[in-house]
Amino acid sequence: MTSSVLESGTASERWLAVDRARMWEKAEIVGVDRRAAATRLRLRLAEAPEVLAGQYYLIRLAVDAPPGVVEQAYSLCSSPPGPEVEIAVRDVPDGRASRVLARQVEVGDLLQVRGPYGFLTWTEADGGPVGLVGAGTGVAPLAAIVRYAAARRLEVPMTLLCSSRDRTTALLGDELEELDRRLPWFRLVRTYTRSTQDRSARYRRRIDADMLAEVFEASEDALRPITYYVAGPGDMVITTRAMLGSLGVADDAIYSEDHA
Repeated sequence: MTSSVLESGTASERWLAVDRARMWEKAEIVGVDRRAAATRLRLRLAEAPEVLAGQYYLIRLAVDAPPGVVEQAYSLCSSPPGPEVEIAVRDVPDGRASRVLARQVEVGDLLQVRGPYGFLTWTEADGGPVGLVGAGTGVAPLAAIVRYAAARRLEVPMTLLCSSRDRTTALLGDELEELDRRLPWFRLVRTYTRSTQDRSARYRRRIDADMLAEVFEASEDALRPITYYVAGPGDMVITTRAMLGSLGVADDAIYSEDHA
């Protein structure tokens, strides 16, 4: 189904770059929600994409600075399926794509997108319980997994250990807390790395082996994760995989993705 804005020809094409090879699909921005932690953008595609929870899209923008075009990958934080997808964009000071998406785009603008891509995915066929460990924008694909399970009413035990600087920078914070209150099978555990006095988080330090053991390994055998999904900055992903390994988790039971 094509959006009404595309049909009427009134959509803004100011961010579209030349696409002679026709490799890119157009998506219309139908929702902009600017928050302290990140800007949330809802994009409507001409046809509902075949997306798995945890995947990402490439977004392409025409910009004034050389080389005139920038591309950036953004994980979807929405639950598939549907004609609309959602991304969360942090306003990075030196990021050309993120500055435009976080500050300048508006409802009705068109973006060039390509995807979906990525293998950090989960469906009901993968089973559970599931352990999720995210930091920074790496929380987005993990939130998509939880939202997918909730939309499908799967009731697969999931625990998300979420690391952020403080409450104001916690990606998708309100949504995850609402899911934690509403879903008996989902547990959200927060740690703040730069807010030592905020008692809304269970921990106030970087993720370490003791924390991982307390959150995941101290559970009853019936609730102990059979797979782990880790997403965040590269060094965090590497150290978390190593720490899980030191706790006896097999390497092939850990799926991970770097988020700069």
